[in-house]
Amino acid sequence: MSTPPTAPPRPPEQRRLIDPRFRERLIEVRRSEGRRRLRVLIVLAAFLFLALLAFGLSRSPLLNVDHVRVTGAVRTTPAELMSASGIHKGMPMIDVDAGDAAARLHIVPWILRAHVERHWPGTVTIAVVERVPVAVAPAKAGFATVDATGRVVATTAAPAPLLPILLGLPPAGPPATRLGGRAADLLAVTRAMPPEVRQRVAGVAAADGGQVDLRLAPSGVIRLGTPDQLAEKMLAAKTVLTQVDLSRLAVLDVRVPASPAITRA
Repeated sequence: MSTPPTAPPRPPEQRRLIDPRFRERLIEVRRSEGRRRLRVLIVLAAFLFLALLAFGLSRSPLLNVDHVRVTGAVRTTPAELMSASGIHKGMPMIDVDAGDAAARLHIVPWILRAHVERHWPGTVTIAVVERVPVAVAPAKAGFATVDATGRVVATTAAPAPLLPILLGLPPAGPPATRLGGRAADLLAVTRAMPPEVRQRVAGVAAADGGQVDLRLAPSGVIRLGTPDQLAEKMLAAKTVLTQVDLSRLAVLDVRVPASPAITRA
């Protein structure tokens, strides 16, 4: 089989016959493409340099946490709150996660609310609202101080002074747990007590049939019955305690608040 004939190569004179204007245009296009590639490389290098510079500055001692200011702490110390939040002096400001730090602080038994904020270049503020103790309850070891929601904020060997004792409940757990049993009823009664009644009450006890008794100091009992009509029952108890001779008082029955009854020993 014979191969097809090929075209003879063009002589050099013909290959050199290119329009000079086309040649110049081709060269200019290639130069433009090179300049564009160079500009892209320069921009990318600048971005990389700025990113590295920003990262270096963020890790610089100039942008570390220099001051941690704690407000609202009474029963907790600033050192305890800083430890719980995970924030400490010398850490990079960029590493401070305000939301995560506030969430950590909510785990602290005494803390009701917490707000953490960064203030550039080197200050972090921690503002907390602590829980208010309203009563104590027997625990497996000692006594537990609780707030109005039944959250245990602390445990101590002896009951905290000036707070009523909640009686008839399961033993309280460790700090940050909540009371069980009829704690909600007893705490509702505790919150409803006016100062004139509170100062005479040594204990708030869960009684049979869903009723509640107030144990008085040095002696005597106020029978509240079920924990309803608390405003009326507390008003009746306050009136009797402040206006009636309480010598040898055994029982003050305000289950019918309009007709309180006194039994003497």
